[in-house]
Amino acid sequence: MLDAALDYAARGWPVFPLNPGGKSPLGRLAPHGLKDATTDADRVRAWWTVEPVANIGLLTGVHFDVLDIDGPDALDRLETWSESNPDGNDVEGPTVATPRGWHCYVEVTGRGNAVNLAGLAGVDWRGRGGYVVAPQSVREDSATWTWITGTPLDLGPDTPIVPAPEWVLSLFNPSKPRGSPATLPRHAGRTGYGAAALERELGRLALATEGTRNQQLNASAHSLGQLVAAEQLDAKEVVVALLAVGRQIGLTDQECERTIESGMRAGIRRPRWVA
Repeated sequence: MLDAALDYAARGWPVFPLNPGGKSPLGRLAPHGLKDATTDADRVRAWWTVEPVANIGLLTGVHFDVLDIDGPDALDRLETWSESNPDGNDVEGPTVATPRGWHCYVEVTGRGNAVNLAGLAGVDWRGRGGYVVAPQSVREDSATWTWITGTPLDLGPDTPIVPAPEWVLSLFNPSKPRGSPATLPRHAGRTGYGAAALERELGRLALATEGTRNQQLNASAHSLGQLVAAEQLDAKEVVVALLAVGRQIGLTDQECERTIESGMRAGIRRPRWVA
C-alpha cells in the first residue's frame, strides 16, 4: 500500500489515507480529509508507516477528473446514451475496476462532483472538491480496486490522461435535464430575477458534495423561500424543482420534503425584496 501511495505522489497526484477496508478519510491521520492530500513523500511514508493497511484516497479535480460507473446496469445506461450521441467514442484514459464498477480517469474539466448525470442512475462524476479510492485499496470483504492492465486493453496509470469525449460532457447539459428549470412548467408568479435565482440554487444543490447535500438543500430552500415571499417565485414550482434535484443527488423523498419545508418556512418569514 505504501509503495502504491508513493508512486501516486511521485506522479504528482495528491494522496491521503482512508480507513482500512473502507472509503472514508482516516481521521486520526488526515483530520481534514481530502484537504490533507499531499504529494510530499515523507508525509506519505509517515502515514503508511503508522497505518500500513490504510486504503488510498486520490484527490480529483487537480490532475484528473473521474467518471464513476457504479455497476453493469449503470454501464448499460451509459452505453445507451453514448450510442444515441454522434460522438460516441470510448473513454480512453486510465481505468480502475472497482468492487462494483469502474473509474475512468479524464482530463480536468473544472466541474465539481455530481451524481446520476443526465438522470442516469449510477453514473457519477468526481471532480473539484472530490476524491476516489485508488488501487491497491482493499474493501473489508476483500474486494479490490485494480488498474485494468495485463490485457490488450491496457489502461493502467501510465496511460495518457485525455479529454473526456463530447458525449460524456453532454451528460452535464442534456437537452432536457431532469429537474432543471427548463423542464418545469412556467408560472405567472416567476419573474426574471426569480428564474435566475432558481437556476443558480439548483446548480449549487446539484454540485453539493456528500455530507453537505442536506445542508445545501436547506440553504437553497431558505433563499428561494425569501423570493417566494417577495412574489418573485411560485412556491409550488420551487418545491417541485428542489425535490427533483434532491432526488438526483441521492436524498430520499422524506429527507427532501422535511428539509425543503423547514428551509422555505424560515425564508418566507424574511422576504428578500428586489428593487
